[in-house]
Amino acid sequence: MQDKDIKPAYKHSKIGNFMFFICAKATKVLVKSRFLYYFLACTWGILLTVAGWFITLALAIAKIFNKNIKFEKYHWLYDIKAGPDYWGGFEMGLMFVRDHKSWGPGLNPHEFGHTFQNCLLGPFMLFLVSLPSAIRYWIRYFKYDRKGIKCPCAYDSIWFEDFATQGGNYAIRYLESKTGTIK
Repeated sequence: MQDKDIKPAYKHSKIGNFMFFICAKATKVLVKSRFLYYFLACTWGILLTVAGWFITLALAIAKIFNKNIKFEKYHWLYDIKAGPDYWGGFEMGLMFVRDHKSWGPGLNPHEFGHTFQNCLLGPFMLFLVSLPSAIRYWIRYFKYDRKGIKCPCAYDSIWFEDFATQGGNYAIRYLESKTGTIK
């Protein structure tokens, strides 16, 4: 593996840098141990993991009536394609939901990166990452995207989004170097 470090792509506050690097150190450990990853996701990170199970159950039931919902394996977890096009995605424990057309070299690894944050932050994930991320997304959407205005700051300019992208990309590169594939 060429790049052995997880580095921020943007400048952050002292607290943002601290949180970024704590998540980076944890990801380097977790990506080497699938058991530890699942153990933490199902114990310390159980709040979002259970929420993800309920969302999965609801979408599995809805799939019976709507063939547009698709379940796909994404390395150690799964993603669910649902809803309208181009709304992005969100992570809940060991799963993430995304739209049908936002796939790319960024979205799946980004959501995968959030799962490492869940393993590290556990019950604090909801308040330190998930809710701020959702609120920030919708503010950006209504203030800029919906009006066709370019947002003055990049989506990943805040530490938890920057880490999700950088950490997820690191995990994918690491796993590919060990297995030759990401599936």
